[in-house]
Amino acid sequence: MAGVFDRTALTAKGQAMLAKAQANICNIEFTRAVTGNGSYAAGEDLTSKTALKSQKQTFSLNTVTVWNSTYVDVKFIITNYKGPGDYLTQGYNVTEVGLYANDPDEGEILYCIAVAATNQWDYMPSYDNLVPTKITVNLMAEVDNADTVTIEMPNRMYLYDNNTGDKYELGIENGLLYYEEVEE
Repeated sequence: MAGVFDRTALTAKGQAMLAKAQANICNIEFTRAVTGNGSYAAGEDLTSKTALKSQKQTFSLNTVTVWNSTYVDVKFIITNYKGPGDYLTQGYNVTEVGLYANDPDEGEILYCIAVAATNQWDYMPSYDNLVPTKITVNLMAEVDNADTVTIEMPNRMYLYDNNTGDKYELGIENGLLYYEEVEE
């Protein structure tokens, strides 16, 4: 079942940053996404949130695609296995998702938050030492008329061959994509 998020909101700090971007004071730079299993009451104010209620994981962003002059689509992948020693040991219902951005005055802020509809969330199981579980998330974020929206991404990532145990680095250096085996 695909998770259904029926409530989303720009936080108050996200609204303030959006106003700065519209006034050409800053660019919107998304930095990371977070997931958790906090519960929210119907009608609970999401704009006042500065963090998720019960954050479980954090993830790098994969892409930001301009949807129109008001919204961008931010894509990231939730997984229970990021590499040896970095895996999920206890499963959880993904009931809340947050998107962080760098504010020039505040530093990193919770820009927006999404809350899952009751009983419509995805379950992220603990890693079973076999095959990682992955959930792709596309989150629409408001950037209404901001001149520039950027994404902070690592310039390299690590891939693991579950059959051989070999570790590989995939990255970009001087505009060139590379792939090489590395030692643990």
